[in-house]
Amino acid sequence: MNNSKVLIVDDDPMIRDALAEILSSVGGYNTEIAINGDEGIEKIKDTKYDIVFTDLTMPDVNGMDLLREAKKINSDVPVVVITGYSTIENAVAAMKEGAYDFITKPFKIDKVISLANKIIGEKKLLDNIEIKYDQKASIEKLNAELFSKLQEISVFQTLSTELDGLHNNREIYERIVGMVTRLFVVKEASFGLIENNVLKIKSSIGVKKDIIPLKNTFFEKVISSKNHYIAKCGEINPHSDAIINSSFLSIPLSVNNEVFGILNLAEKSDGLGFSEDEIYLALNFAKKAALRIENNALYDVLYNNLVSALKSLVIIIEARDPYTRHHSERVTSYSLEIADVIGLSEEDKEAIRFGGYLHDIGKIGVRDTVLLKPDRLSNEEIEEIRQHTVIGDNIMKPLKFFEKEKPIIRNHHERFDGTGYPDGLRGEQIPLIVRIIALADSYDAMTSSRPYRKARSHEFALEEMVRCSNTQFDPELVKAFLNTPGLKNKGIWNKKYFL
Repeated sequence: MNNSKVLIVDDDPMIRDALAEILSSVGGYNTEIAINGDEGIEKIKDTKYDIVFTDLTMPDVNGMDLLREAKKINSDVPVVVITGYSTIENAVAAMKEGAYDFITKPFKIDKVISLANKIIGEKKLLDNIEIKYDQKASIEKLNAELFSKLQEISVFQTLSTELDGLHNNREIYERIVGMVTRLFVVKEASFGLIENNVLKIKSSIGVKKDIIPLKNTFFEKVISSKNHYIAKCGEINPHSDAIINSSFLSIPLSVNNEVFGILNLAEKSDGLGFSEDEIYLALNFAKKAALRIENNALYDVLYNNLVSALKSLVIIIEARDPYTRHHSERVTSYSLEIADVIGLSEEDKEAIRFGGYLHDIGKIGVRDTVLLKPDRLSNEEIEEIRQHTVIGDNIMKPLKFFEKEKPIIRNHHERFDGTGYPDGLRGEQIPLIVRIIALADSYDAMTSSRPYRKARSHEFALEEMVRCSNTQFDPELVKAFLNTPGLKNKGIWNKKYFL
């Protein structure tokens, strides 16, 4: 055990005890705990700690209060704040108040130990250096600058990680603007894409315009020079056409040395201009954002190419079997009508759109002699046909996309009573969008001609679905299907079908 003393202040006993156990058992630190901010402050008055860990959100005396008091008592004590991911802004604010760093819940053991060792290592290094009096001021200044840089890097890494988790363009644009607004504390921020000599604003805060013409604005300089621009007082603010009387920073975003967008920060809340450190951080942030947007564009290209390839397989399957031509489109159409009736989310509808189209992709692995047999199938042939769900699942399994669509392909022949295949799922074990596809698939199968029988009437199919409610089909979805506009437009809707 080393002699370094660590104080942990947290009102949550689970977090407090877990952190104490990590630091003492794994790191070998001498730990003490305080159950609230008041007790923590008293302990700091009585004992000189090498590190203080404090939760930010505590009743009465919170982590920010404790941080300020700890710095008054001992300005050299390193304070690490503990925060939830959703309160990252508070952690940033705490670092501006003098916190050494922050950790987010749930925290990782190696990160906690690494951070503690780093703090103690720096402290020992400083303790072992004899500082001459006439050098002290310059060293303290250098240390403060280094500390500031470390704070910026820590914040930037956290924000970069937040950006990396997104794939939707709209969310990326909104997150970019939201993050720079918090990081640089500005009243105005915008991100726009350059299209046809205008800047189309994709996300903004404090900006009313959606489209800004580039002509006669300093945006032209930003694009032509491919460098950032700091507007001077008296220039025109493109966001509002008003006179700029404080700060405005405009940064180009480039791919392959071509400017495709502009990030703008304006009206700092403190009324000051942007410092060199802030400009440096903003430029690096813009590079990260440009790279993320470029990667997302490549992701979209890859996704669309993959979708096209999979759709080509479906076309091949349906070309083999003229009886099922356009079956996938009809199943998807019926399913989306049901989705509208029950109010499914756009995300689920998108999964239905693609999963419905691909649901029979596994038939690519079924022999033509079985798939196109004009007579009734033998038991062995029925089993071979049933394998198309597993074959389709195996086709999709290696792909990292389509996680919501994969169950549609594997499980669209499950039954509500659990007697379906391949997994014998029942009731709500079958995902809702899969139950919808299963119903639409059966309806289209009944109303389409097969080699061994003619198409059944829509009326017959509806009566069969009502009869099989609670056995083959989810009864609530049968009700929803009976209420779809498509059935009413066919003129076959009738009150007698209601359950």
